[in-house]
Amino acid sequence: LNKVAGKVFRIGHLGWLNEVMVLGSLAAAELALLDCGVDLAPGSGVAAAIEHFRRTAEMPVAEAA
Repeated sequence: LNKVAGKVFRIGHLGWLNEVMVLGSLAAAELALLDCGVDLAPGSGVAAAIEHFRRTAEMPVAEAA
C-alpha cells in the first residue's frame, strides 16, 4: 500500500466474510468519512457495492432449472 499511502485505507478481516459483512463495513467507513467532513453522498458506496453484488451473483440453483 506504500504507493497509495494517504489516498486509500484497508479494511481487514480475520477469515470468512460475506456480502452483508462487507456492506456493514462500507457503511461504517462512509459514516466515518462523513463525520470527518468528506463530501460524499451518504449511502453511495453501499449502493455501488449492492449493485455489484447483484450484478455478479451466481444464479440460485432453483432458478437455473
